[in-house]
Amino acid sequence: MALTFYFLKHLNNSDDLLNNLENSLNTTKNLFEEQKRYALSLSILLSEDQEIVNSFLNNNRVETFNVVNRKIKTLKKLQNSNLEVQIHNKDLSTYLRSWDLSIKDIPLSSFRKGVVKVKEEKKPIVSIELGKRLNIKAISAIKNNGKYVGSLEVIVGFNYLTKQLKQKGCTLYVLLNKKYLNIATNLKDNPKTKDYVLVNSANIDDLKDLNLNNLKDYGYASTKKHSFAYFSYYDLNNKHLGYIFTSILNKNQINLNNSYDYEEINPNKKVQIK
Repeated sequence: MALTFYFLKHLNNSDDLLNNLENSLNTTKNLFEEQKRYALSLSILLSEDQEIVNSFLNNNRVETFNVVNRKIKTLKKLQNSNLEVQIHNKDLSTYLRSWDLSIKDIPLSSFRKGVVKVKEEKKPIVSIELGKRLNIKAISAIKNNGKYVGSLEVIVGFNYLTKQLKQKGCTLYVLLNKKYLNIATNLKDNPKTKDYVLVNSANIDDLKDLNLNNLKDYGYASTKKHSFAYFSYYDLNNKHLGYIFTSILNKNQINLNNSYDYEEINPNKKVQIK
């Protein structure tokens, strides 16, 4: 009877833990989608803002810089989320970055697929995109008389998401495969595991006892202190970039190692987080 009671209690604890992890996984995905929608709406709004568009068409970088930063300041008051703006020329080079006026004319087409896609399709897009950093990027075309003349990009980092999840009792870890550090050069000094670099602000030691090899698209794992739910994220070309982990305390020290592939919709396409 004692053995049966122990088994049932352990089973119930495991079920409770999996339910809590499933909730944290869904909460994390929902928050990411909210931030993506937020960035996309701002990108569309700012790309159609006449003050920004007119200064851009007049090639007045100083005026554009001042206008953009004034609008960013106003937007930050409406939602406690940091954002940056980059404007691209018609030739897919950097026209302006809101955080550094001196940066311009940097060719982007070789490693910024989102910028290329917006020029080709003239439609706004949003994704977790790789550049010198990794963040959420929403890009919309700037048009003059209906013609593409450039694009505007709203960039949102992961600090807001990290804080939001912390308030809900979860810790966020955004992991990028180290093979992309030749592109994401601003992350080269970030904390690392054997195969991944930590993008956001978190304690990488929490992950040290995890086996990060042979992970599938999503799943659950645990150490003595923490239990984790995770999912993959991909770029616009469906190239796997890394994993997003969220953790809660493993109070009962339950061992988890469950990993799954995304359900197939058709033979050539998977459901993927981008």
